[in-house]
Amino acid sequence: MVSDSWALVMQLTSQVMADSHYFRLCVLPTGLSILLFWCLNVPLLFFNFFPTWNPMESWKIQKGRYETRDRVTWMILTVLVNQTLAMIISCCNQNYQGLLDAGVKSGMSAIPSVGDLFWQIPACCMLYDAIFFACHCLMHTKWLYHNIHKVHHKSKITIGISSAYFHPVDYVFSATAVVLPPILVSDHVLTTCLWMIIFMFETTNAHCGYEIPFMPSAKDHDFHHSHSFYSSKEYRFVTMGAFALVWDRLFGTKEPVDTWWAKNPNGITKRMKAPIEKDGKTD
Repeated sequence: MVSDSWALVMQLTSQVMADSHYFRLCVLPTGLSILLFWCLNVPLLFFNFFPTWNPMESWKIQKGRYETRDRVTWMILTVLVNQTLAMIISCCNQNYQGLLDAGVKSGMSAIPSVGDLFWQIPACCMLYDAIFFACHCLMHTKWLYHNIHKVHHKSKITIGISSAYFHPVDYVFSATAVVLPPILVSDHVLTTCLWMIIFMFETTNAHCGYEIPFMPSAKDHDFHHSHSFYSSKEYRFVTMGAFALVWDRLFGTKEPVDTWWAKNPNGITKRMKAPIEKDGKTD
């Protein structure tokens, strides 16, 4: 088993060294996003355990509430499994051949212009928001929530790594909302790389647990983790989207959250009893 895994690693390494096009198409986008993920989240993990050292502590949404060491350990292991799975899928020959068949380029001669990127990146944001909203709503249906998506919702006090803390099936399924937009709007990997950077900042900010000035509000998605689960009839489907929550505004799934925040401007604090998710699979 170990020898087979090592042989696979050596095969991928030799292919990367021999084919720069393969590296730019298959390794770079996923590798870049994973590297950025940990660059953003290692400090957030540190501040979770040492809040007195945290210059952002006054911006914390759930005041005085932190994830436990055991929970964080399990979250990190789950994230590493998911990221390994993502890299294997990204680096497999089937993905490479699929990208070649789709005509995705990586060379300087076909690089998109600034004008192209000016519309392609916003288009990726809008497409991601729509696809993610649909996928996320599907994951909050009864069977999928209890058997798959509930793993993600075990994180009630969001920290940055919550953004990749999923059941592996959920992680791969949700990843379709991330990888499809740049393929649909561009034929060059540069668009994919820039989009992955923006996505990683967006999803980390949404799960960071802090209302950081001049950044998109993280309060609504923090509320989604603390209140929105299948046994909560009132908040079962709320703030399901990303970015400006366009689809939540259209479908009215942001209004219950706005109402709650108006009544509870300080959010969930250390002394407040947080909502409890029922373990049963019935209403």
